[in-house]
Amino acid sequence: MDLTSPAPPCSETPWRDLTATGEGAVRPLVPPDPDLPRGRPDLVLVTADTAATDHPEPDRGTPAVNSSPVHPSTTSAVLEAPSSPVTPVDAELSSGPTRIALTATGDVRSIRHGGSTLVSQYSPSDHDAMIGGVFLRRHSDGSVQSAPLVGARSASSFSVVDGSARWSGEVLGAAYTVSLVLDATGDLWVWRVDLASVEAGAAGTYDVVVAQDLALAPEGMSLSSEPYVSQYIVHHVVEGSTAGSVLASRQTMATAPVLPLAVSAIVEGARAHLTDGFSLYGLDSKLDGHAHALDTAEWDSLVYQYELSMPTLLGPTLDLSEPRTVHAVTAFVPDYRGELADAIDAVPGLFDRAVEAAAGVVSGDAAAPAVRSLLVSAPLLAGRDLTEDELVDLGAGSVLQPERASDGSLISYFTADATHVVSRAKELAVERPHGHVVKAGTDVAPNDNILSASSYVYGVFASHVVVGNTSVNRFVSVQRNHLNLLRSSGVRALVKIDGAWNLLGVPSALVMDLGGLRWVYETSAGRIDVRTTASAEGRVLEVRVDSEQPLELLVTVDVELGDHAWSAEPALDGRALVFTAEAGTDVQSHCPDLTYVLASPTGRIGDDSVLFADGEARRTSVVTVAFEAATSASVVLTGDLEGRAPALDAAARTLDAALDVPAELVAHRRYIGDFTRNLHVEGSGRLAEVNLLLPWFTQNGLIHFLVPHGLEQYSGAAWGTRDVCQGPLELNLAFGRFDTAREIVLRVFGHQDPDGTLPQWFMFDAYSERYSDEAHGDVVVWPLMALGEYLSATGDTSVLDVEVPFWDSSARRAGTEAVPVLEHVRASLEYIRTHRAPGTQLLSYGEGDWDDTLQPAQESMKEEMASAWTVALLFQATSTLSALLRGGSHDALADELQAEADVIAAEFTDRLMIDDVLAGYVVFAPEGPWPVIHPTDDRTGLRYRLIPMTRSIIAGLFTPEQVLRHEALVEDNLHFPDGVRLMDRPAPFQDGITKYFRRGEQAANVGREIGLMYTHAHVRYTQALAALGRERLVTELLRISPVGQFERLDHSAARQRNCFYSSSDAGFTDRYDFAENFDKLRDGSVQVKGGWRVYSSGPGIYLRQLVHGALGITERAGGVVFDPVLAAEDDGTVLGVDLAGVHRRVTLHVVAGDAPVRVEVGGVAVEGAEVPAHYRSGGLFVASEQLTGDVDVYVGLDRSTLAV
Repeated sequence: MDLTSPAPPCSETPWRDLTATGEGAVRPLVPPDPDLPRGRPDLVLVTADTAATDHPEPDRGTPAVNSSPVHPSTTSAVLEAPSSPVTPVDAELSSGPTRIALTATGDVRSIRHGGSTLVSQYSPSDHDAMIGGVFLRRHSDGSVQSAPLVGARSASSFSVVDGSARWSGEVLGAAYTVSLVLDATGDLWVWRVDLASVEAGAAGTYDVVVAQDLALAPEGMSLSSEPYVSQYIVHHVVEGSTAGSVLASRQTMATAPVLPLAVSAIVEGARAHLTDGFSLYGLDSKLDGHAHALDTAEWDSLVYQYELSMPTLLGPTLDLSEPRTVHAVTAFVPDYRGELADAIDAVPGLFDRAVEAAAGVVSGDAAAPAVRSLLVSAPLLAGRDLTEDELVDLGAGSVLQPERASDGSLISYFTADATHVVSRAKELAVERPHGHVVKAGTDVAPNDNILSASSYVYGVFASHVVVGNTSVNRFVSVQRNHLNLLRSSGVRALVKIDGAWNLLGVPSALVMDLGGLRWVYETSAGRIDVRTTASAEGRVLEVRVDSEQPLELLVTVDVELGDHAWSAEPALDGRALVFTAEAGTDVQSHCPDLTYVLASPTGRIGDDSVLFADGEARRTSVVTVAFEAATSASVVLTGDLEGRAPALDAAARTLDAALDVPAELVAHRRYIGDFTRNLHVEGSGRLAEVNLLLPWFTQNGLIHFLVPHGLEQYSGAAWGTRDVCQGPLELNLAFGRFDTAREIVLRVFGHQDPDGTLPQWFMFDAYSERYSDEAHGDVVVWPLMALGEYLSATGDTSVLDVEVPFWDSSARRAGTEAVPVLEHVRASLEYIRTHRAPGTQLLSYGEGDWDDTLQPAQESMKEEMASAWTVALLFQATSTLSALLRGGSHDALADELQAEADVIAAEFTDRLMIDDVLAGYVVFAPEGPWPVIHPTDDRTGLRYRLIPMTRSIIAGLFTPEQVLRHEALVEDNLHFPDGVRLMDRPAPFQDGITKYFRRGEQAANVGREIGLMYTHAHVRYTQALAALGRERLVTELLRISPVGQFERLDHSAARQRNCFYSSSDAGFTDRYDFAENFDKLRDGSVQVKGGWRVYSSGPGIYLRQLVHGALGITERAGGVVFDPVLAAEDDGTVLGVDLAGVHRRVTLHVVAGDAPVRVEVGGVAVEGAEVPAHYRSGGLFVASEQLTGDVDVYVGLDRSTLAV
């Protein structure tokens, strides 16, 4: 294919080839001036002459440019952008402290108040359209037609004159003028819509819809996770005004106790309202980008507290027998702590002020419509539905765990190698789009130099492409909206069919493998296949497009800027661009050799001019790769922390010899198989589901460990101290990877201050100076827990003598003097001894415990309150370590640890057990102790808390009688069809005003921990069942397996089936619905949905409970502990697994009664040592040298030693 002089895809105007060599070939790609307001990344591709030092001063009214935060939990990590003189200038309205930035196409890029508050949520680039706006609807002959009136999706002319923005045109038989104006104070802004009929005597009526996405948060927090910010915006319908539906929207968490408020109204009267963009757009919008609620004549008003905060108002019915005017107003109040029912009173004269502000709009004709980017104007191309045979063929005829729609059609399935195939129909049924975080290479231990990328079903072939730190080092931009309403992010592809450009969207089917994805589009032009593959050998990502017919193709790559600037330089004879960080930037100072390469063997790399009909570059963050008509094309992305040479070498190799996709996918499966000791369940019993679950949960666990981020939580890049001591540690222990477990223990102790404290989270790479300066009260315990887990598995007490420096918090780096780990243990104990709840020997609560939604709202609670869960955890850590260290050279330390365990045992029942029920917390106040979350708690109304009960069982802290009582309490009060819940009812909610607990009383959304079914806690519940030897253990593990949940749970909403969900979210519309109808979760009359995905410690702890707890195979130094906990139906389960270096067949036999574990090898019983357990007979340790053949394990069905 000759690409020496390709025809420009969008225009005959010559476009800029960024790989041209010669003078000016090195091009700095820089973000704008730091003094300007910042939004999403607008990369600028600059020739050498424009990059000179004598640039003119930029216009201070330039719209939003991104500063991606390093971590959502710290303001110190929100970095400043270096100065740049090349920001594109569009338009800005300003009045008082409020500024509204507008793009050249008339989209609202951002609304800001003061120096830090981002009122709007999403900041569209020049290649996107605003997701809210103003819409006109016409009702005629029983149908509804609609059209946007503002922004790039409209046909409007647009101009800004004398402080107001103006859109005008004709559509749906009406002439319109829309004006946007701020009032003199800047406290409110008004959309004035003037309508007149252009068809004399035309039938039908009209109405106006106005929608505005909201953040009401500091920009750094808003951009760290838009869904998270939306979860904390509470919407309230204000009754009693003349304006119909008035919406008060308050941000309850981002700047608390300061509570920003937005009040939205239509002066002439709104007759209906919606509060979330998912309600306005609907799931079918993924096909066409259309707001489908506009097609419904009359709306059922709905307050839906989800993850796309967007107050939307439907205006009055209008006939255009005479001209009509509608005023839609939004008022911003920087801090409103009153009742939301009275929110209108916070803006006196709101409606009159709105009309008055709009009355001064200057009339006149708007300018001609601006040229729109193809990423906005090109229609989305969705693949047609496949027949069942076509869908099955994608898996080579292998169909396991098929999922069918209500009409019986096949919508998803797995293949024998755990590949997951999903139909278009399945995607249109899920709120969270199918996605996958792929990781190049086969790393199993921490390594900064790992490339990863996130892909999504609706044509986001790669996004968040990054090497190393997943927050700071990003190269390709993040996909931020689950409805695909912003189309420029990531790597996209446009194809020309019948002379028109189409943007690839939802495919006919998506095929997900561990190492890559395949999008299959059946179209009028034949089949189009797109494959994204991560190399198993190096830091390479390949996006390949194959088509039945030769097609012109245009690939767009949106480069993300955080605080930094990139220089782009051509290489490989013009087939590649090399990107390096500019001197003086954050990335360059931390990772000076970091290099990314964007390359293509046949495409022509250029700027964004090709996307515009006028052929003029907008100098944005989008790089294009254009291909002449062909049946195959590819783009290659590489990156390397070690510099230009290895990154270019990887790109060159891939350009010369494309990735062998089938071989790469096999290599990724082999990598995961090797990690899991090639564990496989034979036969078709219920445990065969493990074969499909195990590879995906392992891959998810490695993502959480090695490149921390997820499909929703794209800001990560750090280890939570508590998290890494659980998920990653237990993932490695589950499969006998003791060397990595040891490294985790040492790294965590390496972040301990001399006073024994540790950060809540810390970055573990070149950005290690970034960490939380605070921590919850339980965090000090986790290194002790991790050390105990490691010693239990290995007996390697030499780790205590390894010298690790304390952290120097004043210098924010490791100290210079190393001390043995045992001194770190003593520092932990000393901290614990000096932080007791008043009058007790119980560790005080501090900033919280495991449940982040129960952080104390009252300062006194931090010192006066004790968490029963933390106390039980501390007992387990100290008693375990004491036992492991006794009898050697560390008896003195063992005595210190046992002393702590003894004081807990002495006070646990007397202080935390009230009326024979364990309290969640007890506050030891001066006026006397009082319980929190207990049947006698008359303050919160909460009675039972799960995790203190399960942890006390796991720790062996309960007496046998207490075990049975609390096991019954859990089953009777906390067990639901989708899993156990954290508490017996929701925390109180009063429009986000806190009294006892932050987050739990702030969040408006019923999701994550707020919805009370947090999957991590359910896994710990299964650990408690294993400790008790309960035969329902496997049932409870499978209960939360997404692979087959649709078969087991009738009220489970459709969800992706090959990833870990951090929660099961109850399908309530808001917190009040949740509180009123909570009991409907018990009978399954309310749907449950999958929560956030992948980024969780859950996969690691789940796999450990599966392997160690249920299957009962625990590798230890010198041998294996056999200790299965199974039900009668699992009798005869056959496993294949690598043990003692050899792949073996292990058959699990379940026999009646209380028979202890017995092991046979080759049909001959072998001797072993019983491993004691607290509440049942234990397992059997068998030395490795006795495992000379296949293994049979026999175990009684009931080994409990508890008297019932």
